[in-house]
Amino acid sequence: MQLPTDPTCVLVQMTATTHAEHAVYRRMGRHSFGHVGVAQIASVAQTVDSRMDEVPPQAMESTQFHFVHSGSLVVRLGESDHRFGVGDLAVYDASRPFSFVYPEEFRATIIQVPTVLLRAGGVLPEALNGRAVASGSRSRIALEGLLRGAVGGATPGADTGPTALSHRLVGAARAVLRDLDGDGPDRGVRHTDRLVEDAVDHIRREFADPALSAGTIALRLHVSLRTLFAAFEAEGQTVAGSIRSARLAAAERLLLTTDATVAETARAVGYTDVTAFIRVWRSHTGTTPARWRRLVR
Repeated sequence: MQLPTDPTCVLVQMTATTHAEHAVYRRMGRHSFGHVGVAQIASVAQTVDSRMDEVPPQAMESTQFHFVHSGSLVVRLGESDHRFGVGDLAVYDASRPFSFVYPEEFRATIIQVPTVLLRAGGVLPEALNGRAVASGSRSRIALEGLLRGAVGGATPGADTGPTALSHRLVGAARAVLRDLDGDGPDRGVRHTDRLVEDAVDHIRREFADPALSAGTIALRLHVSLRTLFAAFEAEGQTVAGSIRSARLAAAERLLLTTDATVAETARAVGYTDVTAFIRVWRSHTGTTPARWRRLVR
């Protein structure tokens, strides 16, 4: 069993209680792809409780994407039960206490991603916690395809190594949350008074995409660049500044809570050029990321 090595990739420890009185089995495999952890499980009916007290203190808040391949699943979040059947994909916050109930034999795959790589604030909105993803959504299909390639035993190549797969899995997971949040391609044109709010929300979700720009945001929100710039100017903000702020906030979290290198941190928050990241960081803090990390720690 391959255990995660990246400090941001922590699959929550669980305690399982089986329901069967006879011989039982539990097969589990774990994989690590950069910041992303994947667990594949097959077992008898059981109840599984999270052990939040065993999560390392340096671990970041995380979101889990739970595929139900066979059997069924009940995810208990606080006082609420969320039920899922064969073929469902459940999304939930793995940073708060939760438990599973598998009423019968089952097979499942769980993907865990640091929430800060999905949302700049690092918190999964309550409205998305415990939601099911539509089986026909493009984002879900993309995530499933990447997952099959990641754990299917393919020989790693330039675009399929752990780092590349991590970025692609994170991107697909962000797309799943975007679809759940109603920010899909069929969403209607925004009202001008909500344009900045919607743009900033989009930036918080997509900041890790190196291609994120005023142009891609305007295209997503179905407005012209002139309209987008004017809306931000009216609020005393700029599009570029908002993107930079979201990326720096996520980078700060990674530098403080993980041992990821400066180059790894830069790539994780959307910078393809580590020199550019260091330049932006220095202009923001007055020092380099490495020195800032040492001083703050």
